[in-house]
Amino acid sequence: QITFDGQAILQTFPSMFRNDGAGAVLSYNGEGKLVDNAQGHLDKHIVHMDLPLGVHLQVMRWANHLNVRITMTPREGGQDGSCGNFNGNMADDSTEAIKSRIGQRVAPADLLFNVPAQVGPGGQHVTIT
Repeated sequence: QITFDGQAILQTFPSMFRNDGAGAVLSYNGEGKLVDNAQGHLDKHIVHMDLPLGVHLQVMRWANHLNVRITMTPREGGQDGSCGNFNGNMADDSTEAIKSRIGQRVAPADLLFNVPAQVGPGGQHVTIT
């Protein structure tokens, strides 16, 4: 189940949801490029999230797992985080290099999703923080 502020959204396939106040447009369809081709023989069920600051998340929903593709535009003044620092040098985007620059975790004030996610198999809710 996909929710926004506690309300179920994207309940049909395909479907679309927009919240102008949050600057978010979400769609659920079979379009998009897979992270890898291991599931390429299956029907695609992909949630697309166009978010503020030019962030696009593509979440591929499979029977037993998820794949996520994150794309974004460079931020003026630079950026850094779990996906690297967007300087074009992949060599300094290792987990060790990122931890040395920003520490173990992104500061709560810098999180795009600042509410713990509720996920779990079979409808069981588990909070991931």
